[in-house]
Amino acid sequence: MAIEEKPTKYFGYSRKSSEDNKERQAQSIESQEKDLNRMTAEQILDVSRFYSEEKSAHVRGRVEFGKMIEALERGEANAILTWHPNRLARNPYDAGLIITLMDEGVIREIKTPHRTYHNTPDDKFYLMLEFGISKKDSDDKSVVVKRGLTNKCDKGWMPGVAPLGYLNTPEVVGGSRYIKKDEERFELVKKMWTMMASGQYSVVEIQRIMTKEWGFKTRQFKRQGGKPIAISVLYKVLNDPFYCGTFEYPRGSGMFYQGQHEAMISKEVFDMVQALLSRPVRAKPHTKDFAFTGLCQCGECGGQITASEKLKHQKNGKEHCYIYYHCTKRKKGAKTRCSQPHIREHELEAQMMKVIDSVTIPPQLFKIALQWFREENAKEAKGRNVVLDAQQHAYTICVKKLDGLIDMRAAGEITEAEFKTKKVELLQEKQKYEGLLNNTAQRADHWLELAEDVFTFARDVKHKFETGDWQAKKNLLQILGSKFVLKDKKLEITLNELLFPVPTIIKEAEKQNNRLEPPTSIAITGEKSNLRPISPTLLRGQDSNLLRKLMGLPGKPFPTLPRNNINNHTIIEALRVYCQRE
Repeated sequence: MAIEEKPTKYFGYSRKSSEDNKERQAQSIESQEKDLNRMTAEQILDVSRFYSEEKSAHVRGRVEFGKMIEALERGEANAILTWHPNRLARNPYDAGLIITLMDEGVIREIKTPHRTYHNTPDDKFYLMLEFGISKKDSDDKSVVVKRGLTNKCDKGWMPGVAPLGYLNTPEVVGGSRYIKKDEERFELVKKMWTMMASGQYSVVEIQRIMTKEWGFKTRQFKRQGGKPIAISVLYKVLNDPFYCGTFEYPRGSGMFYQGQHEAMISKEVFDMVQALLSRPVRAKPHTKDFAFTGLCQCGECGGQITASEKLKHQKNGKEHCYIYYHCTKRKKGAKTRCSQPHIREHELEAQMMKVIDSVTIPPQLFKIALQWFREENAKEAKGRNVVLDAQQHAYTICVKKLDGLIDMRAAGEITEAEFKTKKVELLQEKQKYEGLLNNTAQRADHWLELAEDVFTFARDVKHKFETGDWQAKKNLLQILGSKFVLKDKKLEITLNELLFPVPTIIKEAEKQNNRLEPPTSIAITGEKSNLRPISPTLLRGQDSNLLRKLMGLPGKPFPTLPRNNINNHTIIEALRVYCQRE
């Protein structure tokens, strides 16, 4: 009885190397699949699955091709449908694997739109010949391409993608392409080299400056780029001799060429940067972190206040840890040794808490203040819009005058001298209105945002200081004050300019509250009654100049207010004016 032969079942395979210049003329994957689908319909072929990939076949290791071979060995199909044999293999390893599978009967046939290769000696010979021709063609093209790239290097032009700060010229006819300056990034990259050569900046600091301060972005390519520069890219740039006029090709070959491109830096600057990058990094000794080091200054010698930890052992076996803050006594130029004593951490922190208490705003005042700020901002918004409309109208008229002046000169209605004189006047006027528009728009809500930030910080600072770790406490103190001086175990803090009016107002409010009339003669209701301890609700007869003095505001004093009219809103108004001044 004859053994029934299995029906022919195909796997479709299409490939195009997007990464290989040698295959730019090959049909796209879509075109290959279109031809294969037409064959399938015309010849009624059983194709169970299609594999496709964009990968070079000059070396082994294609993922989809490997999956197809494994599926063939499992018996899921026994034939291959492809556009041309060179889609399957351009290297001897993959070619030999396909022929071996045909010898073993795993692959019954390979079908293309032009020919079918069966498992016969003649067909396998012709198939092997096709693979050999593909291999020879690849090798020949490789030699031609390498020779062309070498000639380009000899002319002084580096092949490949231009480094950061430069651009390729794909618009130029092939063979004449060169590398030019990137006008958008060239000067910034050059400045980065200068900063690094100065020895005052680390690579990490330069990367932060380029990202945060300059807003630097890499070139946008089809699939990547357009992002802040990475540390690894920055190191690559700083080690590339291309920027001083020479380049290595291929990379790592040791073959250097003199470039024809415009050098960004001199050879001396490049060598200086290489020396800085190669210098050994000394490991810093581990030190314990303390909350208040690096903040305070000695009031006697001007030296820094440091801290030390002491362990004391008691006779009963218990151990206690104490932290002391003291002057380093290493101030350069000091004629005598500093005599300042040390202070315990809890004593220093208690003095800091006293200052923090003085700027802490109760929730009631915070709520009323923000509400009033927003209401006032909404009222003033109408006035600002009127100003903006007027400025925009004046700017539009100025632009029309400038356009009309150009038309008059073109028509010969005015002389060249008259044109130049009038043009200068109109350009100055146009620039003035542009500045007014930008200033009005940018400062419209600046004072409101600033005031909200100040009040929010003053409301939350105490709680955050009490519950935060040492790093959080240090950050809060750096915002709270600009100068910390410790002398004779007493700490003096120069408050941030935006915070120094707060404790003065609260202190004056409490002092004036002690002089108020008996509460039986005053009707206080609602939220205002909650503000009696912290706000001079009824500062009878007080001159408004007192507020100017308390706020430290320059210029003319506030207008004198009627009796019984200095209330919570008056204080908040003073703070608003102060915020607007900043």
